[in-house]
Amino acid sequence: MCKIAVLERFTLLGSGIASILSNEKECEVVLAKTKEELVRKLDDSIPDVIVIDIIHNENSGFKPIKRFRRIYPHVPVLLIVSASYADCFEEYIRLGVKGFIFNSSDRDELRRAIKKLMNGGEYFTDKVWKIFKSSIQTRKHKPVHQKLTDREVAVLKLFSSGLTYKEIGSELSISPRTVETHKRNILSKLKINSTADMVKYAYRNNILI
Repeated sequence: MCKIAVLERFTLLGSGIASILSNEKECEVVLAKTKEELVRKLDDSIPDVIVIDIIHNENSGFKPIKRFRRIYPHVPVLLIVSASYADCFEEYIRLGVKGFIFNSSDRDELRRAIKKLMNGGEYFTDKVWKIFKSSIQTRKHKPVHQKLTDREVAVLKLFSSGLTYKEIGSELSISPRTVETHKRNILSKLKINSTADMVKYAYRNNILI
């Protein structure tokens, strides 16, 4: 019997995914809302595929991806994504993700993706590559700081104003952990190393409130 692990924060969505996959013959679905719960429910067994809805996951899903890749290094990971996560596609692939499906996909595509990964393949549709390439081309033709997302620019401005992680999270209605993730992405994209460097960069390039 194949075993599919599904990480989905919302019960209704998770039940829908489980219902689709449970219709497959000899397929067991292990559903959980958090990475800790999923590992506990698997109880030392190894799933055939891990499905993560990163749209409804904090920090763009990076933490559960890294954890599952560490615990189950040979298990393929399939992400449920939207086009707004195009900037993260490259990092997801670098982390070892083997496939993407969009939140607008139908049940047949979910099944096809699962089967492809179970057979040792990858599932990246033409739509994924088109969005991915467009994102790369857009970044190539922008000044470095313009490669930041609108949210990253907002975080950079607030750090430059001297706000803490908690204060920035409150200002933008996001968690301090999500602020930390945005900061890490900013440092990486700007090729700098600290908050002080971020503030200097913001002043030098007039990225201020």
